[in-house]
Amino acid sequence: MSTQERQDMMQLMEDNFDYQEEPKLGIFWYDEKEDVLFGVVKSDARDVAYAGNMARKTVSSLHKSWWTKQKMRYRAGKEKNDVYETDYTKIPRGRIFQRKADNVFEVMCGSWITAHIIELIIEEFDLQDQTVETVIDEHWELGHGWGGDLH
Repeated sequence: MSTQERQDMMQLMEDNFDYQEEPKLGIFWYDEKEDVLFGVVKSDARDVAYAGNMARKTVSSLHKSWWTKQKMRYRAGKEKNDVYETDYTKIPRGRIFQRKADNVFEVMCGSWITAHIIELIIEEFDLQDQTVETVIDEHWELGHGWGGDLH
């Protein structure tokens, strides 16, 4: 097979290869000024197990723990973004879950969510071909944490 034939065959295979990323579960923050998601921690949904009798699954990373690590990195000069000096609950954040009963992907977030941010989340977490529902909960409102306590 000639080099040209090999290149043509590779191009044909690439053109016909319908590669779909695996849907992801994880956490994120939304930067309103830059209009981007950041602090994204994600794993392929198929690689995350349901814990016990839980009705949903997600990554084990906690927003508070991740933020604390970034704050320490910032203070040590290893991270350049001073946003980590802010309370992590004061910045729009959310989590992607997958329901066990019907495999629906849930975006857990606060009332700050918009259709545009949902588009960013769907793109980031490879949820284009999935059923996605948005679930608004007080926990994800700005300034709130577990149990509705203000931070």
